[in-house]
Amino acid sequence: MDSPDSGPQLPVAAPVPPAVLRSWDQAEAKIFPLVMARPEVYERALGMIADLAARLRETCPDLPALLAAHERGADLVTEPSPGVGPELIAAAACAMRYREIVTAGAAQGRLAALARARGQGLEAHVPSGRGIIISIEPDETLVRAVHRLDAAEVDLDTGGLRPGAELGSYTDEQALAQALQQARDQIAASG
Repeated sequence: MDSPDSGPQLPVAAPVPPAVLRSWDQAEAKIFPLVMARPEVYERALGMIADLAARLRETCPDLPALLAAHERGADLVTEPSPGVGPELIAAAACAMRYREIVTAGAAQGRLAALARARGQGLEAHVPSGRGIIISIEPDETLVRAVHRLDAAEVDLDTGGLRPGAELGSYTDEQALAQALQQARDQIAASG
């Protein structure tokens, strides 16, 4: 149940077991080399993967349903495969559907965050969906942290995130804080 100040809550699904994710990745990795060696087989396999992924879109709206379908393995494939094991076709289609579900969930999360920001008056440029992505990575010596600022925009209808131009990279905390404030001011002034 939603509390008045928390906004809409997204359903929490059990995570996909790491072994299942690895099996999906491995299936895709085994199919890809066919591009050069046997392009006609690769093309046929891609068509089968796309067809199965379309069926999974209709029958697997969430991760629990996808995991249940995954348990059927090669039985998901209803036509003879052209030199690629049906278990690889099924796993690759499941991997594709998994990425779609995760992407949709992330978009819903961004829309929910914007809804909460609207309701609570949090610091964000809610009307335009414009924002800043703040990321951190090690420097080339792996000794210091480098903070990176990138422009971004959230599609207010779909929740899709569109990264924009790099705004800068900073190793100094004070320089980062100044650049971040400057970027926030620019977003607020242009909105």
